[in-house]
Amino acid sequence: MVSQKSHHDRRVQRTRQTLQHAYLEIVREKLTSKTIRDAERCFLATTIQEIAERANVNRGTFYLHFPDKYMLVEAVTREQFRQVLTDTFPAIPQWDYQSLHLVALTVLQTFEQKYQHEYQTSTVLLPLLERTAHEELTSLLGAWLKAAHSERIYAPLETRARIISWAIFGPAVQWSQEEAKISAEEMAHLITQTILKGTELPST
Repeated sequence: MVSQKSHHDRRVQRTRQTLQHAYLEIVREKLTSKTIRDAERCFLATTIQEIAERANVNRGTFYLHFPDKYMLVEAVTREQFRQVLTDTFPAIPQWDYQSLHLVALTVLQTFEQKYQHEYQTSTVLLPLLERTAHEELTSLLGAWLKAAHSERIYAPLETRARIISWAIFGPAVQWSQEEAKISAEEMAHLITQTILKGTELPST
């Protein structure tokens, strides 16, 4: 028998998803290009009233789930990036070159789609994407390291996850904003090798 709490939780989740889908539908209809600037223009022009009406709920219901439209778009961004990682990550990841390379490549391709090897300014969407992507990546790596339970790594798990996350995230953002001198595959290889083996500078 389904408990009242479980039923309530599922109803809340469905309403949140409906609001997120409504927002995405409205923005897609307003988009005239695939640039970040145009997406941000559409976001700023979209009102909570529009989103609520498209989702067939009232404004009060919207505010029960999100304090404002910024938190709504954060939820959308977070779930989209989490799904990208989930769809591409190995079913049984190992702490090895193949799994780590796949994560690095996925992050590189995600930011390449957004920045398109150009420096783009954004006051809302890009900062939000970068923050949520980094948080989700750190969370995934933390779970991964916990499952690996390697005793040879000396730093606390959370610190390890944060360091590795920055080692992937930082180069990915910079590479995606600059002229592509090497491919995403080559960049993912460099990132992975550096994380797994360090710099390995020759002794003099």
